[in-house]
This record gives sequence, structure tokens and C-alpha cells, in this order.
Amino acid sequence: MANQPTTWLSKLGKLLVPTSDAQSNPTATVTNTRILHELAASFEDSIRRESVGSSLLFNAHFLIILHPDTYEERQNAFPVIVNEAVNAFRASIDAQQSSYERVVPVASSWFFKFGGGREFGGEPVSPTDVFVVGALTGILPGNAQSQTPDRLNVTRRVRQTNRYEKVDVDLNMFQHIDFREPGAFVVHFGFDTPASPARPAVGSGTRMAPSQPQKPGDVLAEISYYLAELNKEGSCRMRDREIVIARKEPDNQHFPNYLLLESAYVSNPHARIRYHDASDSFQIASFSRNETRVNEQLIARSEPASPQWHPLPDTAQVLLNNMVTLHFQRTV
Repeated sequence: MANQPTTWLSKLGKLLVPTSDAQSNPTATVTNTRILHELAASFEDSIRRESVGSSLLFNAHFLIILHPDTYEERQNAFPVIVNEAVNAFRASIDAQQSSYERVVPVASSWFFKFGGGREFGGEPVSPTDVFVVGALTGILPGNAQSQTPDRLNVTRRVRQTNRYEKVDVDLNMFQHIDFREPGAFVVHFGFDTPASPARPAVGSGTRMAPSQPQKPGDVLAEISYYLAELNKEGSCRMRDREIVIARKEPDNQHFPNYLLLESAYVSNPHARIRYHDASDSFQIASFSRNETRVNEQLIARSEPASPQWHPLPDTAQVLLNNMVTLHFQRTV
């Protein structure tokens, strides 16, 4: 009899908080690793679906749709997730390349865009959901309508089967997603291209002898660029010891040492790159109120009249406002 109160309280507690339900339905939280695994699974599936004959083909554009609360919680980790995803993509290509004669992507860069939404394709997006939509190219909210009038053929996970399948989606499905520009990332890739001559890495313990003074017309560096919102790429040769990166506008087109980019995401001016004789190295200064990153590291902003110079490695990726990607390669 002495144990009856305890037994009664125990039964009442189980009615209020069923033990079995709490154990059988754990919360599937969205971690950085889970987002990475979803991207990797989508990419590997695209290799199987898109490759044909002796050509290895894969999706290059990805939309990652999260609940707005999850987006806010995870957004600081997006650059790291993208970097790890690209590493996983390259590992998948290396593992399967022996089965094909060539790698033939139809895009020039991997494009990632994260967005927050509460509904997608008629399905609610909960804080525990991760939707990954992949396509060969062309998933660029804002200009997709000009590429495909009404529908887009993509790969996405079908919830009922829990597998990635090729489906047609109505572009109106993206209208309720908040695609913020800081959630966009572009990573340039190149396959079947000759390797550039190796140069000692900074901090490797090996230092090249200072270069000789350059003659007029010498090419100091090659700079290629990719404009995500236009899906457009180009390149230029740096012949002057300093080059200004700016938005293409009538008032600056007469300057010979300007790299002018037709992008609303580029400031005017946005940055300067210079060759520094004393250290035999290149440096960069950013003037934009939007982000400028060198090899994924954010660099501080300064005023054009008083530039704050940062080291620019001989081979570097420069990301302007998370939408324009520059690839810098020293040639001397």
C-alpha cells in the first residue's frame, strides 16, 4: 500500500508525457552536416542521371531551401558548407572519372543559392526540412523566366519516395522563397585544361627571387570573372601595375587600367589590385560597402583615398558581393 501513491503518480506522468512517443519521434534537427549530405547526395544522383556514353555530366546549379528560422540559424556556416560540398563533388568526380573518357559540364561554375521559405511546391517547409533542387544550369531566381518560360527540369528529393528524381517544376514555386544575396555562392571549376606552372605557396619556406622590373606591355596577371546574375564570364590581362575593379558605367569607360563589370552587384569603384615592388607580391584593397572575400576570407573595407592593402596570393579567388567571382592568377 505504501507504494500506491508513487505508482499512481508514475501512471499519471506517462499519460501526460508518453515515454514511448518521446523516444520513437526524435527531432530531426538541421545541422551543417545534414545540409552537406543532402547536397552530396543530390550531386551523386545527378552524375548517375545525366552522364551519357563516355561523357561524365552533373548538376552545377543548386537551390537549398530551408525554413526561415533554420536559414537564420545556419547562414553563418553557408560558406563552409559550400566549400565542403565542392570538395565532396570533386571527390565524387575523381571516384567515377575512370568510367568515362571526359568530364563535360555544361556550366563553368558551381552555383549555390540558399533561401528561406515556409512553403515549396505545395508542401510546408518545417524547421527540420532541407529541400535541395539541382539542375545542369540555369537556376538563377530573377532571370530564370527569360531562359525557360514556365517550367524548369530539375532534380529534387521526392518526399514520398525519399529519393532524388527528375521532375519539372513550375517557376512560380520559387516566388515565395526569400533568396537573399548573401546566400549566393559561385565556385569556378575547370576540367581538361592544362595546369598552370606551379608557384611556391605562401609560407611554404620557399621564396622566389624578386622579379625584374616589368617592361611596358608585360602581362603581370590573368583575371577571369563570372557574373552569376547574367550567367556570363570573361577575362582580362593585367598589364598595368595597378588595376581598378568597377561597375561598367559611361563615366569610367575611358580609363585604360579599369576592369569594368556589367553587374549591379559591383560597386563603383569596388576594389583595386596592385603589384608591390618591395615585397614582389600583389595586394588588394576593397572600397565596397558590400562584402569582398579573398579565398573565402572577408577583407576590411577602406576609403578609395586611403586604401587599406591586403595580401593577394599568386592564385586566388575574389568574391564580390557574393555574386561576382574573380579568379586571379599571377603570370610573372
